[in-house]
Order: sequence, then C-alpha cells, then structure tokens
Amino acid sequence: MTQGDFIDYSRQKTVNKIFALLVVVAIVAAIWLKFSEPANESTVIVLFIGIPMGLVLLSSLFGAGSKRAIDYKAGIWSSRKAWMSFSEYEHMIEDYEDAYGILFAHPGGTCGCCLLLPIIGTLGVAGYIYDLALMRGFLIPLFGILWDSIFLIMIIYIIASVGSFIVGFRIPAIDASEFFKPLLSGDVYEFASELETVPNIRAGMNVEIGEREDVLTILDAESKAYVEGLPDAVTIKVQVSHSGFAYPYLVGTVYKGAEVLPVHKYPSIKTKYPAMLEFSMDDDVTVIVARFDIPKRTSSVPNISKKDFRALANVLAKELKKNYDEAQQ
Repeated sequence: MTQGDFIDYSRQKTVNKIFALLVVVAIVAAIWLKFSEPANESTVIVLFIGIPMGLVLLSSLFGAGSKRAIDYKAGIWSSRKAWMSFSEYEHMIEDYEDAYGILFAHPGGTCGCCLLLPIIGTLGVAGYIYDLALMRGFLIPLFGILWDSIFLIMIIYIIASVGSFIVGFRIPAIDASEFFKPLLSGDVYEFASELETVPNIRAGMNVEIGEREDVLTILDAESKAYVEGLPDAVTIKVQVSHSGFAYPYLVGTVYKGAEVLPVHKYPSIKTKYPAMLEFSMDDDVTVIVARFDIPKRTSSVPNISKKDFRALANVLAKELKKNYDEAQQ
C-alpha cells in the first residue's frame, strides 16, 4: 500500500521550516548571550536550563502542529467486504502500519513529552555544572572555554528541540476520519481471536477494504463469530467489561429461534469459575448470554484464562445449535 495524491504535505513543510528557523535563532541567541556575558552565573542558568526547558514545550507544540498540517484530500473510495482469519487480518495490519503508521495518533507520546522534561533538565544541569567548572578553572577545556560552552549549547538545544518535536508529532493524527478508522485491538479483539480455535465456531474478521487510485486502506473492521454449519442468523458476540479486571462474556443470538424462558443454567465444565447461561427473548430473537459466575468477594483479583473462555464458548455454541434445531422442528 502506498500513499497517492490524497495526502498533501505542503502546509507541513512550511511549519517544519519555521521550526528549523526557530531552533537556529535560539542557538544563535544563546551563543550571542554567552559571548556577551561569559562569566555571569545567572546567564549560564538561563542558557543551560531555562531555554532548553522552554524549547521542549515549544518544540512539542510545533511537532503536533506539523502532524496536523498534513492535509487529507477528500474523495470517493470504492469499497468491498472481505472475510479473513485473524492471522490474515494481523498481517494486513502490519502492512497498513508500514504504509500509514506515521500518520496515526500515538497517545503514549504525551508520556514521552513528560519524560523529556527531566531528561533535558538533567542534561541542562550537567551542562551548567560543566560550564561553571570551566569558568572557575576546575576543568581543562577541550577547545577553549567559550567554544566548549558553544558546543554544549548546540548539543543540548538540538536534543531538546528535535526530541520534543518527534514526541509532539506522534501524539495527534491527521484529520482524515473517512480514511483512517481506529484499528480493532484490545481485550475484545484478543478474546474474539480465541474463538477461532473453538470447535463448532467459525470466527474471523469482516473487513471493509477501500480502494482509490490503486491505494488501499481499511475503512472498517469487525470481529464476527458464527456456529459452524448454521446460517448467519445465529451469531456470537464477544463483550468485555472492566471493573478492576477484564471480564469477558459471550452473547449468542438466534433470529427466530425457539422460545425460551428467562432462566439461568449452570453447565458442568471444568473451569476455574462456574459457567452460567442466561436465557431471554428479545422480540423474535433468542438471546443466550454465557459468562462466569464470579464470587462478589475474592481474596485475589479474578482472572479468566483463555482456556476457560474457549470452553465457555464451546458450551454456548452447542446451546445455540440446540435452540436453532428446536426452532426448525
């Protein structure tokens, strides 16, 4: 997958040029200040700590602005549906990220910006101590007192500005909602992918692929699961709730299935927690929720293993098939 004429980088180039000019101006101004007041201790603090910390914040803003300055040219995408296994989907995701990863949002970059502040602060303090030691004759300069200070300024300023720019660039995404959709991931995807190996269940990904000017993208993706040998009117959906721990459960539906009473059943399977099936009707749809009956009070944080989850899914599949067969009689 390659980018076509639908991505415009012209505004980004302008932002990047302004940023580069800003860094050069900051370095030149710092060098001029150092030459003007070479022995002023307050000036040294500003040069090695004050300005670099300001560069971290300003450069991260420029980095975010650079990403937002990448423009998406709207257009019409032709789309087609494709059913694929989870491994095929993950391979497609790798190609997708290789092609467009630079345009994604990486929210973890906010933490990176926070980490940069103490790192640059530490470099600044080290530079301040080194420069002070040079001025007081405690160290022998490598190239001369002023030249050593100039090289220190350049190194610290470039690290502060470029590092912060990269971190800031990673945080936002470009404004292209029709082109980029959030990729399916997280607990729901992980537990849904476990259904692929469960007997009597056909699980995979229903992916909508967009094409425009020979460029491909993923317009939408959804995990799907059905009972093997039954029509698509019988479905299984994975849900995960979070209340201090990941609590997965399954919702099975049979369109125009056999009527059931609102009861609970406890199938006998060898799992850590007792399995429970909840039956109900929703108009013409039979609903069976399969979950684990976890005690309200436990000595440790509950943990549902993938093996137990697969066993629960197998029980649900059998129950759905039984309900469907009863409806056909």
